[in-house]
Amino acid sequence: MGSSASGGNRARRTWARTASIGAVVLVAGLVPGAGTGTVIAVDEGVRPVRADFGYRCALPGGPHPARVRVEAALPRQVAAGRPVRPADVRVAVELPAEAVARLAATGAAMAHGAVRLAGRVTQGDDSADLPWTQLTAPDRALPATGPHTVEGAGAVPAVTASSGGDLTFSAGPVTLDLLLRRADNTPTAPPGLSVTCEPEAGQDLAIGRVAVLAVPGADERPPAVDEPPPGVDEPAPPGGQGGATPPGPARPPAAGEDPGRRGGPADECVELPPTTQDPVPSHGWIAGFANVLKLGSAMYIKDPGLMKVGMAKATQTYQCPRDDGLVFTMYSDATFSYGGKPQLPPVPSTFLTFGFMPTTATAELTLDAPMEIATGSYFSPDGQFSEVTKATAKLWVRLRDVKVNGTPLDVGPACRTARPMDLSLTGRGWYDAEGRPHGYTVVTGGPLTGTAGIPEFSGCGVTEDLDRLFTAALSGGGNHVKMTQGVLCSPGQPEFCPDPPKPKPER
Repeated sequence: MGSSASGGNRARRTWARTASIGAVVLVAGLVPGAGTGTVIAVDEGVRPVRADFGYRCALPGGPHPARVRVEAALPRQVAAGRPVRPADVRVAVELPAEAVARLAATGAAMAHGAVRLAGRVTQGDDSADLPWTQLTAPDRALPATGPHTVEGAGAVPAVTASSGGDLTFSAGPVTLDLLLRRADNTPTAPPGLSVTCEPEAGQDLAIGRVAVLAVPGADERPPAVDEPPPGVDEPAPPGGQGGATPPGPARPPAAGEDPGRRGGPADECVELPPTTQDPVPSHGWIAGFANVLKLGSAMYIKDPGLMKVGMAKATQTYQCPRDDGLVFTMYSDATFSYGGKPQLPPVPSTFLTFGFMPTTATAELTLDAPMEIATGSYFSPDGQFSEVTKATAKLWVRLRDVKVNGTPLDVGPACRTARPMDLSLTGRGWYDAEGRPHGYTVVTGGPLTGTAGIPEFSGCGVTEDLDRLFTAALSGGGNHVKMTQGVLCSPGQPEFCPDPPKPKPER
């Protein structure tokens, strides 16, 4: 109970720091306004504001100076209790030529991602966090020479003051969550970079001010941030070790489906559908183990199967990064190749059927359609970059060369599952400060774990119906699967071409 309560408190604190797009910052209990008469008229016309500041950004190779420009449209004045919603918010960070050269040295040619500004909003002696954290930076090419500007734009939370007095919006630390790609559209290593920028000392960090006119009888409340919706928790640290496990990458909307608004009160965050692009052809090897729960044993896919991957066939950048830290999803697909068919090499296996009958059989695992792969890119609170990959597939399971206690059992040419087996695998990985991958990434491979449900069998037997025998012995859910993928031969890994190494399956 203590641990659960502590986790809930951490989740609330984390959410309060990052504040989802639907949050409304309530700045209340602020200075009693002078002039408590009835407000006859309020000019709420908006005016553009712009402020430029000097910052220092922690980039590879050390800190670099940077210029930060903040733009927004603010109302001139509002009545107390009325929300102030900044419009046309843009935060641009101009990185100097030296910093851009450092990025280019990693092989990066394109960059996009998100910009987060953690500012303050004040009125008199009271203040509250100003979480402009949902600003999306579009894909832009890095220049060959000279500076580069990363500009984020998007909707921000409203601010409400319950009493009169000037409401001041001020800048604070800025974070760039960058996703980097080479010229051939493959990710760099690491594919992500989180850059923290701090304002130089001695500056007036005010962005703009709004006059709040007092209203008689206004309710006075202390500053507060809305509670998060149920289920929001802290993102997992890199590699998914400890803490909560981040949810899987978002699926692409189905045909005709409105990508819509994400759940939550006053939610204005729209998840745009994925953008299709030409996939990057890659290939590598995969092998591993698949348990058969009913038999208390496993099929050992010892001979690695050739896997052909269409990497990055679509990408999805979120208009506002999600509360769980997901900022980008890459969609790929894969198929197996053996003997001209989309299947793994045949798997000879030996089991004790029903616990006492020695049975040998060869299983053929054939894809019904290409395996779908979704890789979510996460920025953890400590600034590291992690990935969660979910691969889903449907495979037919065919049995042949069956022997029971050494005696051949003719199961016929079409003894297989009545429908494809559902397979779901998850791989987790992250990149350290030197760009070295750990765990699983699509490009460098690693362990993938998950479960499979074996359907009932059909078409088994020649002179007698053996469907019920194999269904009783093999079919059922909860079958643990652990596959090991090798590094891919791809444009981003030319040193592993044309013959990438075959992995040794992890038990």
